[in-house]
Amino acid sequence: MFNELYAPFYKSIPDSGNYLKRIGLDSVTKADSDTLSLLVLAHQRAVPFENLDIFDANMEIDLGIPALYDKIVLRRRGGYCFELNTIFQALLESLGYECYAVAVRVVWAFSCYMPISHRAIVVTIENQRYFCDVGFGGPSPQGAILLDYDGEQPSGSNVFLVAKGSQYGMSGTIISRIIDGKPEPILLFSETPADQVDFLAPNEYQSRNKHSMFKKDRLINLITETGVITLGGRVLKIHAGGDTIEKSLESEADVRSALTEYFGLAVDYPLNIS
Repeated sequence: MFNELYAPFYKSIPDSGNYLKRIGLDSVTKADSDTLSLLVLAHQRAVPFENLDIFDANMEIDLGIPALYDKIVLRRRGGYCFELNTIFQALLESLGYECYAVAVRVVWAFSCYMPISHRAIVVTIENQRYFCDVGFGGPSPQGAILLDYDGEQPSGSNVFLVAKGSQYGMSGTIISRIIDGKPEPILLFSETPADQVDFLAPNEYQSRNKHSMFKKDRLINLITETGVITLGGRVLKIHAGGDTIEKSLESEADVRSALTEYFGLAVDYPLNIS
């Protein structure tokens, strides 16, 4: 019974070539670090972080590979971390990468101890380990960064630092963004590998519990060549070249139009305009 229940979480990608086309790539010839960074950035620019199914439709989030492939590749939707990094890890494995998942606490913008609410990926290439993440709605490396490296690592418009440390009483590996010369902690995690089924419980909480941030507001994020576009509730923000344009969306039609124009998203259920 349980083998059948959990089997979808361990399926292979139905068509990795079609997945690559979804993120704007024709093919991949090498499973090296440069290609890994290319894959991460291509994914971040093509597949938005979004919680429409959670906030607007109150839908159950299925983490099975067939369901994720249908949603993200065939229906050209986005998702949140448990969806995006799950299927991206499956893509990496299909391309020959050695990788495993890690369970992460988001410490960015919080002043207290937070539950595990994020999933990321560790990839090992020629005995070097890389951290990669295509499912974080905040400041994230736009490529793969080395885990076992003491110095600062530029990525996109930010500079990151990986270090051992503690935050709110918990020790582990901390990914920080350098702001004004000082590290700003963003993600905290144990490097112990996590299994696919380990994320079923946090996914259930984050997608269904009334206290989850994903139930409280519409959260959409897409990285662009010049910055990032976000939609928080009904407020659209376009960050480009250091400038920000902000627009309040008044109606459901306005929100749908923005979803299509800026994020390439279309859904067939009513949107929560409150």
